[in-house]
Amino acid sequence: MKNMLNEKESDLERYSRQILSESIGEDGQKKLGKIKVLQIGTGGLGSPCSLYLTAAGIGELRIIDNDVISISNLQRQILYREEDIGKDKIQIAKDRLSSLNSRVNIKAYKDYVDDESIKKYINDIDFIIDCSDNMRTKFLVNRTAVNNNIRSVIAGIKEFYGQILTINPAKSACYQCVFSEPESDKEAETPLPVIGVTAGVLGTLEALEVIKTTLGLPNLENQLLMVNLLNMTFNKIKVVKDENCFCSSA
Repeated sequence: MKNMLNEKESDLERYSRQILSESIGEDGQKKLGKIKVLQIGTGGLGSPCSLYLTAAGIGELRIIDNDVISISNLQRQILYREEDIGKDKIQIAKDRLSSLNSRVNIKAYKDYVDDESIKKYINDIDFIIDCSDNMRTKFLVNRTAVNNNIRSVIAGIKEFYGQILTINPAKSACYQCVFSEPESDKEAETPLPVIGVTAGVLGTLEALEVIKTTLGLPNLENQLLMVNLLNMTFNKIKVVKDENCFCSSA
C-alpha cells in the first residue's frame, strides 16, 4: 500500500502542471494513463511525437521501425545522437523514452510493416499514429485503422509545409477520402526535402491530437490542417466522408 501511495504522489507531482489545466485535471490524467498507442516510425515525425506522448504519461506506447541511425537523420530525428550512428533506431528510441518516463510501458519492435505484419501489433490499442516518411505506409495505416475501427492520426511533411488529419472510422472522413493513393511504389517512397523544424511541429501536433481526442476535446476529425511554416499560416479545410470510399462500407 505504501508503494502504491508513493507512486500516486509521484504521478501527481510529475504531471502537476498538466493536471492544473481545467481541460485535464486528475480525471483526464487517469484517462491518458490508460491509453495504448501504436506509432509507426521513430524518425522526424516520430521523435517528437513519442517524446511528448511519453512525457504526457500515456499508458503504453508501441513503436515500430526497421531502420538504423545514419548521420543524415540527425538534422531532424531528435531522439538520436552522433554516438548512435549505425545502431538500430528502435532500441535507442526505447532506451531514451524509458529514461524520460519509466512509468510508461514502452514496447519496441524492429519490423517492416505491411498489411499482414501490422496485425501483430494492433491488439487492444486505442490509436495508430503514422509517423512514416512515405505515402505507402500512410495508406497502410489508414486501411488498418478503418478496417479495425481504431482511431488514427496521419501527418505528412515537405520542406516548410505539412498537413495532419485525425480519423475516427465510425464517424469521420479517412485519409483516402482526402488523398489519392500513389499508383507506384516509386511514387510512394520517393524521398522529399524536409526542414527539421517542420517535422518537429507536425510530430508534436500528432501527439497533441492523441491527447485531445482522448480527453474529448476539439480535434481534427473531418478537418485537414494545412501548415505553412514559411509564411506562418495554419488553415483548416473541412473534409467529408466520401460515400464511394472503402471507409463508407467498412
